[in-house]
Amino acid sequence: MFVDLNSRTRPYYSRRCKRVSSTNIESLPDELLFHILVRLQADYLYDRARLVCRRWYHLIHSHAFVNTHLQHSAYGLLLCFREWGGHPIFVTATQGRIQTSEFSYKCRSHLWGSFNGLAMEMQFSNREGYFVHIINPATKQGFDLPSFSFSGGPVASSRSSGVASASASVEYKVVLSYMDDVPRATPSLGLAILTAGVDNSWRYVRVEHLSKCARSLLSEIPLITEGFMHWAGKNRTDFLTLDVETEILTVSEVPLPEAYYKKAHKYYLSTGRSLSLLVARENFLWELWAMKPGTREWTKLVADIKLGAQKCRLQQFSGGDNEVLVPIGWVKYPEVLALRFIGDSMSCPCIFYNLDTHEIDSIELTTACYCYSVVHKNSLMWLS
Repeated sequence: MFVDLNSRTRPYYSRRCKRVSSTNIESLPDELLFHILVRLQADYLYDRARLVCRRWYHLIHSHAFVNTHLQHSAYGLLLCFREWGGHPIFVTATQGRIQTSEFSYKCRSHLWGSFNGLAMEMQFSNREGYFVHIINPATKQGFDLPSFSFSGGPVASSRSSGVASASASVEYKVVLSYMDDVPRATPSLGLAILTAGVDNSWRYVRVEHLSKCARSLLSEIPLITEGFMHWAGKNRTDFLTLDVETEILTVSEVPLPEAYYKKAHKYYLSTGRSLSLLVARENFLWELWAMKPGTREWTKLVADIKLGAQKCRLQQFSGGDNEVLVPIGWVKYPEVLALRFIGDSMSCPCIFYNLDTHEIDSIELTTACYCYSVVHKNSLMWLS
């Protein structure tokens, strides 16, 4: 069952709170009003609640409210267009129920990884290179960063981008992987970084110590967790990790038995706090591995994800016999997993499976371009 937050009745906006006196809400002390409003979703607060009266406006815009709201906000899944022009959809799971809301923000370009509610957009200019833009889709506030190109050289070809926060300094850093356009037999993959609101130009992260095989992972879409950014290949056991605080890259390995898992399909998913890995044993069956935050130690969870008994129910979302069911992200880890069928069909239903109750929900999306997903918090966070 779905709850569409955009379908709520539009409230009456007034400059004063006296029009809602029948609820006696204006008589509530600021502390109690604070704890009531902080439980509402960020897009509802920004689009509606803050416009009720000046008191609500100043309360919702205070640093204390924004930071407390962020702590109350659970990780969900942001479904985005792979192309420009779409409205991203935010999906959460509350008390076992799937909730969806479509942001009123219309993407200017592809949305990349998100952290604390801040996502990335990139646009390309032949003259000036790549323009990188930080956006909070709930508040529609944008922050332009310096364009990215080589100093005095050819414009770089961007591979992926993301934003993450350094754990100690609490600075937001934007990371961009690129492939240079210098003519050579093998183009070079590299990494550039910029501290939002501090740096006027991009800095380069040292990658010389990485092997050619490890550096090739920089072409993958980054997985963002608290304080770290990771690059992992779909069917590889090694992955790269960037410590956002120290800006140092390291290579790690998932301790999977090589003989058994060599050909198994692997799906790395961010949980928000850390990484998880789903290893396909057969159709509709995955082993679940989890990485411990900070130490990057991997352990296999006891329970596998078994959907064989749900095969008939799940295949109603398939567009044909040749389509394969794959996991795309956690709506709520480790309770609700989002999946979709990959194949030739232009429709793209997103399926949500509750591992505890075995319930299945879905969203019918109109185009396969809507299938890109990132872990996201619906927050009021912004860069001052």
